[in-house]
Amino acid sequence: MQKAYRFRLYPTDEQRGQMIRIIGCCRFVWNRLLEYSSKSYERRKESHTAYDLNNFIAHTLKPAFHWLSDAPAQTLQCVSADLSAAFKAFFRGDSRYPKFKTRHRSKKSFRIPQRGKVDVSRERIYVQGVGYVKAVIHRNPVGKLKNITVTVNPSGTAYASCLFEDSIELLKTEMPEKPKVIGIDLNLERLAVCSDGREYKNPRTLKKHEKKLKHLQRMLSKKSKGSNNWKKLKNKIAVLHEKIANIRKDAVDKMTKEIVCDSQADAIVVEDLNVTGMMKNRKLSKHIQDASFYEIRRQIEYKCLWYGKRLITADRFFSSSKTCHYCGWHNAELTLSDREWECPVCHTQQDRDRNASLNLESFGLMALARDAGEVKPPEMPPVDERAAMHLRSKASINEEKDQSYSLETSRLA
Repeated sequence: MQKAYRFRLYPTDEQRGQMIRIIGCCRFVWNRLLEYSSKSYERRKESHTAYDLNNFIAHTLKPAFHWLSDAPAQTLQCVSADLSAAFKAFFRGDSRYPKFKTRHRSKKSFRIPQRGKVDVSRERIYVQGVGYVKAVIHRNPVGKLKNITVTVNPSGTAYASCLFEDSIELLKTEMPEKPKVIGIDLNLERLAVCSDGREYKNPRTLKKHEKKLKHLQRMLSKKSKGSNNWKKLKNKIAVLHEKIANIRKDAVDKMTKEIVCDSQADAIVVEDLNVTGMMKNRKLSKHIQDASFYEIRRQIEYKCLWYGKRLITADRFFSSSKTCHYCGWHNAELTLSDREWECPVCHTQQDRDRNASLNLESFGLMALARDAGEVKPPEMPPVDERAAMHLRSKASINEEKDQSYSLETSRLA
């Protein structure tokens, strides 16, 4: 199993300058390789592999531009491998055509595939081409070091992502006779509402710092571009953006860790949210982006793999909020502004988010009974007939699950 450890670097001014030079060499090689590959395909319909691109670097670019020797040779070879992978993803239809990198707007990073070292005792990391750099090693990595990716943020801070591979295999997902299932409903009012009663507040990090961010950006627009005051203000804005991102990531990381590991759940159920479609709402797009729905699901996915949990994804058309979890009555007139409603059949007072999480838990129990990870319940009608949908109560689902387990036990006996 592979794990990445991210450590903060504190390079000297000379080491920081060397990192910037290596990043510049990688950006230059990327642009030249992209131009070479594009023209070769347009003129002769030729496509180049990573091996061909490495030969182009060694026999064409390096003799013409001697300053490329400032960057390690294997780092430049990683650039050709990344470009080759980008072209493969484009031809598969998974991404867009690769773009040229600019000096100011592109991500500043480079990768060292070999000869890297993490000295835990002295708290330093050896980066090829830079030397030993002082670092804050807050935890001991386990396994064999595969590569190091150095990133320099716009604020000036530097980080090293060290990828380690250990001999520990992923835990196998084994369901007990009576598994504990947790349904998670994501929303903007409360970031996450779990079916076991726990709730997590939305930090709304961008909203808290938006006033200060607007003030700094307004001051930046009045400075002459390229001046010292302009550079100082730009650095302040970059520091504030990094602070917002760190607070948001810390909140999401703690929440997902508590849901997956500390809750002792055997299976976790989440919704397949159409975040791209939700972002088209101009009034809510900024708040949806600040909530980081995709990042929450991504972290839950890999943490379920680490801790041997099962992740169940409910269909995006699954009516979790509009269905009463007690009797199964479908409220077709429920709107987004209705946070609480009363079921006219069983007269149960429903909290919208709490009700959705309980329905997701029932969905997970149904999926485990059929031994499937991503399924639609048999009651799910076509899209145009969703108003007539009625789900069975959780008691009937548990009864069906117990019967299925008893039948399986009798067969084995």
